[in-house]
Amino acid sequence: MRSSIAALLLTLLLGPAVFAADAGDSFFEPDSLYRHVAVLAHDSLEGRKVGEDGEMKAARYIWEFFTTIGLQPLGTDDEISPYLQPFEFVKAIEYGDNNWISVNQTKLKLGEDYSPMKQSASGEFVIEEVVSVGFGIKMDTADGNYNDYEGLDVTGKAVIIKRYSPSEEDYPNLPFERYSSLTQKISTAMEHDASAVIFITPPEHDDTLPNFSVARVQPKEIPILHVRRKALEELGLDLNDPLINSVEGSVEIVKVRDHGYNVVGLLPGNTDTTIIVGAHYDHLGYGGEGSRYLGPEKLIHNGADDNASGTAVMMELARWAIANKEEIHHSMLFIGFSGEESGILGSSHYARNMTIDSSDAKLMINMDMIGRLKDQDGLAVLGVGSSPELKTYFDSLPKPDFEIKINESGIGPSDHTAFYNRKIPVLFFFTGAHADYHKPEDDIELLDFPGLAAISELVAGAMTHFDDHRGPLTFQKTKSDDEGRTRRQFSVTLGIMPDFISEVKGLRVDGVSPDRPGEKAGLLEGDIIIKMGSVEIGDIYDYMNALGKYRKGDSTIVLVKRGDKEEELSVVFQ
Repeated sequence: MRSSIAALLLTLLLGPAVFAADAGDSFFEPDSLYRHVAVLAHDSLEGRKVGEDGEMKAARYIWEFFTTIGLQPLGTDDEISPYLQPFEFVKAIEYGDNNWISVNQTKLKLGEDYSPMKQSASGEFVIEEVVSVGFGIKMDTADGNYNDYEGLDVTGKAVIIKRYSPSEEDYPNLPFERYSSLTQKISTAMEHDASAVIFITPPEHDDTLPNFSVARVQPKEIPILHVRRKALEELGLDLNDPLINSVEGSVEIVKVRDHGYNVVGLLPGNTDTTIIVGAHYDHLGYGGEGSRYLGPEKLIHNGADDNASGTAVMMELARWAIANKEEIHHSMLFIGFSGEESGILGSSHYARNMTIDSSDAKLMINMDMIGRLKDQDGLAVLGVGSSPELKTYFDSLPKPDFEIKINESGIGPSDHTAFYNRKIPVLFFFTGAHADYHKPEDDIELLDFPGLAAISELVAGAMTHFDDHRGPLTFQKTKSDDEGRTRRQFSVTLGIMPDFISEVKGLRVDGVSPDRPGEKAGLLEGDIIIKMGSVEIGDIYDYMNALGKYRKGDSTIVLVKRGDKEEELSVVFQ
């Protein structure tokens, strides 16, 4: 097996104590939790990025632990381990063999002089008319009087667009930040029927392109290129307003797919009704997209808090459940999810492809970043509004030695959201973000292991209570505080949870919050948003840019694909 050497290292690190499943053992001891995190956040796992060797090493550690304590495998994999449930994802967007362009009859070098952008269409093109449109911004009249396309006909022509936006000194009080993203500029060019987009970077700015989440990018219908300053200089062209007479070439964009792995183990009970306990075990590898590290050196992101901490508690809860199996009534399902950092990929796949009967799922408990209790203001428990029984329990819970902050919302940026969207009551335990979040500094020495043990006791208490609760839990929708993170970024929201894993043209709706504009307009789970106002929606980036145009009190028409039909919905933002 490809991780045999790492397995030996993990066994040496672990020692015998954690694997003991004797009912007489002490549970939720800081040392046991430390040993799990010491393995999962070890440099040899290289940050546990989905699709990389470190992910498989971590998965193997978890499934071998499940095997040792006696959980039954409940994955779907026939080749590596029956505990694994594989899921496919887009790992990268790369260039195929047929990429070349010629500008003013001079061929440019791929990667050095130019790059096709990830949103670009693939195919050959010949463009004889090229128009410079400045920063490519057309501002709504409500925000100000600015239009780079005024007086220009770009139909069927390539447009040269400068990145960034005009200076605030030249145009004070205009909200350029709402219109200056690359996605917004592409959308505006396509609204004006441009046949291609060529981005250039003004001399005073960094010529490096930002990263996009490749799993969420859908190609447009036109070629989209970034021509570097180096190429413009070598062609003898003005860096602010280059005179390009013709562009021809070919673009070939290839989506590279790979597999991530959930790790699934079952403790059967006296009934098939199941309590699910999960935590994501993947992290960011060496950084890149999602990392907050800005240094030049390539550094491992070990993710001790995010989320070796939650995975360690999930594993110890499994050991606790096995040791108390004679007293447990419900079945208990323990899952290590992967792909969370790329957009809850693994949990979304499992929630749609459960290895138990989905109707048997009574409650999903998720733990993500629970390792900094002593440094935070307490423990946040979210999702208590997803069932009235959950709220009753936490309202009557004796106060522990730390503060508990109750939040009703069942939606948030972690794996429980995938189960909430399947109408399963959820609980989410979280000690909060910190300065080391998504940085190499998130390492084991900063974790509060006595605090982890205390949280483990709290979660085990909730599991015991709802195991003793013989009836089903009543699912109810909750009002989301921030629609994931959207409300902090935009003035308005539709009140939906986007589907991050379906590869469709548009934005598939995975959940709809009650009493929000989307629900009031008639949006349904499974609808695919394909247009908002005048903006064509091809992926989540188009959706976010369209959303950024609206303010409270505005209204628009949202076009959705519902089954084989298209429907127009009238939305009023509140």
